[in-house]
Amino acid sequence: MKYLYWLSLPVAFCVALSFLPAAEEGKQCPISGKPAKDGISLVVNGETIGFCCDGCPKAYQKKINLVKDDGPNNCPLSGKLGKAEHSTIETTAEMVYFCCNSCPKGLAKKNGFEIKDEGPKKCPISGNPAKSADGTSLVVNGETMYFCCANCPKAYLKKLGVAKTDVGDCPLTGKPGKEETGQIVVTSKNVYFCCGNCPKAYAKKRYQDGKIIPAEAKVEEAKKKAKL
Repeated sequence: MKYLYWLSLPVAFCVALSFLPAAEEGKQCPISGKPAKDGISLVVNGETIGFCCDGCPKAYQKKINLVKDDGPNNCPLSGKLGKAEHSTIETTAEMVYFCCNSCPKGLAKKNGFEIKDEGPKKCPISGNPAKSADGTSLVVNGETMYFCCANCPKAYLKKLGVAKTDVGDCPLTGKPGKEETGQIVVTSKNVYFCCGNCPKAYAKKRYQDGKIIPAEAKVEEAKKKAKL
């Protein structure tokens, strides 16, 4: 099973497209923390994310585990062949559990994640100094993220669209997973459209607040199970 990254729940990153709005004033680059610049952006789950320089979109693409593809496929709305210039990114996130402490390393190697723990810095939710304490950290695509309090990880999970689920089987061995090994796996893919109007229509139907609408997510899950 191929998993994708960020903090638990769903894309050669496309550069800013002609139909996209400019980066909002005051927005910060999610990679550097510097002010985002107009004209350097990606569309992810229907939202425009701005960056400070041309190198940061590539770094962000790696961070959210963008899956490489063979190029444009059919537009999900019209069924016509999509075009690279009309592509956007779709990201999903989920919580996975492992049977032992060795399996997370195996998953990281399989997916090309960099296991990283740089210690607590700034909370990604509040902006306050982060802490290294029980309940104040999450692992997303192999990277340990720290928060200022035990409430912020919950807010981060909600932001990612990760719903609390029962502990499932280890994705590597198939053995029962353990709750204390839970990590977030973020995966991303390119969605190609036939024209500049379809991305807006698709986003309105499929996304809400930067996440796949729950009803749509259930449809995707049902399709996955049907293929098993």
